[in-house]
Amino acid sequence: MRRRSVKLTPDATPSTASSRVVVARLEGQDGAVREARFTKTFVVGSGTGCDLRLLDPHLKRVHLRVIFDGALWWMRDLEGRGETLLDGRPISLEPLAEGALLELGWGGPRLSLRLVAADGTRPARSPPEPKEPKTAVSKPLTSATRIVERFLKRSEEGPEGEGTVMLRRAFERVGRRSSLPYKIAFAVALVVLCAVGAVVLRQSRELHALRAAAERLFYAMKSVELENDHLEEVALLHATPQELSELGERRAHLRALETEYESFVKELGIYAKVPEDERVILRVARTFGECDVCVPKGFVPEVRTYIDRWRANGRLAKALQRLKERGYAPTIGKALTDAGLPKQYIYLALEESAFDDRAIGPPTRFGFAKGMWQFLSPTAHQYGLRLGQKYDEPVYDPDDERFDWEKATAAAVRYLKELQTTEAQASGILAMASYNWGHQNIRTIIKKLPATPEQRNFWRLLADETVPQETYDYVLYIFSAAVICENPRLFGFDLQCPFSAEALTPPG
Repeated sequence: MRRRSVKLTPDATPSTASSRVVVARLEGQDGAVREARFTKTFVVGSGTGCDLRLLDPHLKRVHLRVIFDGALWWMRDLEGRGETLLDGRPISLEPLAEGALLELGWGGPRLSLRLVAADGTRPARSPPEPKEPKTAVSKPLTSATRIVERFLKRSEEGPEGEGTVMLRRAFERVGRRSSLPYKIAFAVALVVLCAVGAVVLRQSRELHALRAAAERLFYAMKSVELENDHLEEVALLHATPQELSELGERRAHLRALETEYESFVKELGIYAKVPEDERVILRVARTFGECDVCVPKGFVPEVRTYIDRWRANGRLAKALQRLKERGYAPTIGKALTDAGLPKQYIYLALEESAFDDRAIGPPTRFGFAKGMWQFLSPTAHQYGLRLGQKYDEPVYDPDDERFDWEKATAAAVRYLKELQTTEAQASGILAMASYNWGHQNIRTIIKKLPATPEQRNFWRLLADETVPQETYDYVLYIFSAAVICENPRLFGFDLQCPFSAEALTPPG
């Protein structure tokens, strides 16, 4: 993969407001290290106007501002979407103490910020307090008193940070109606609040570390799953005792990884902390091979939107009624589970044809898609389906095996299995996107992503590529239908779904 270049723009004329400067150290994706010194507010991003410009897809045009207010340095995420991480947690506005290590975007480049004095030495944590002459009535200043004075005293050296201004205004509101003892009590309460915040921060860091470990374990599990699939293909052709033994060991290893991952998920408590409908969404995401620990923040609300669309259009009930009347579900479910695929793939046929085995799609440059699984003629031929003489006409042809729902189902299962075990890298949702977008087209797109389950999945596709609206709708409709049919009553539907407790469950 071509490495992206990293450019550092030197800072402008040094400011005389403070002897403290910030040393910014960037670690690029190619391993190169660059350093720059800043004495006043500077901006980090990918835009040409940034003081510290990083050419990296994780960065926004204007990503981070490091602000000097004349007394303190502050770090502010300009996008406001939590895409600047400090110790693994998203930040909005944070003070810069002696230094910080930032992650610019999830999995993005690392930027370290370090405060030093103008001569290059690390400054003292705080200047010594001047001694006051003792008198009969004087008392030493308490830490709370100093906090009050710190935020009541306005800076004469330059602009002040948003946090300083916010706290000063709070003190001023208290001061208009209270005496100094009340202000001190207020400051003490603030100190206690900061202490509680420190505990919460530590717990947040521990939780993030646990999430990161769970994510790594999940994708390691998917890698083993892919290796097992490839080994099984070899075993089907010419299985030797050594290959069968290795396959058995790998299956046992995969089960151990799954057990360990379950422990991580339980310890994280992600299912215990969310509403029931979100639990179902997370379970379905994992069923389709996506990591339920790292589901993007906006995905759950988006699925709820598509569930509302199903509720409004009534298509789901009609299609499931046809599926039930024609008795397709047991055969389709068995074919999927025998191939080691989620039975929820059945809802792909729902979106393709509403389970109509004589469906004919609109014209494309490859002809007409036909049958329940809407095969185009080149793909149908590739997966062993016989085409009729009227294959390029928008008519039903009994000699065209695309209209034979059982043979077409077998071909569709082989097609999905190949997609999932090759380009899709065990991502079921990415395999569905491939099915709709076109096999060759999606191969071109996803080859831009590294060939590992961690980097090649639907979450990464959404982040790195412009997905056509048709494909986006297609995937979300299938996914949301699978979610609904896990528990129709929970989502306000009166349906009998395939594979539910009320319906016939296929073998396997």
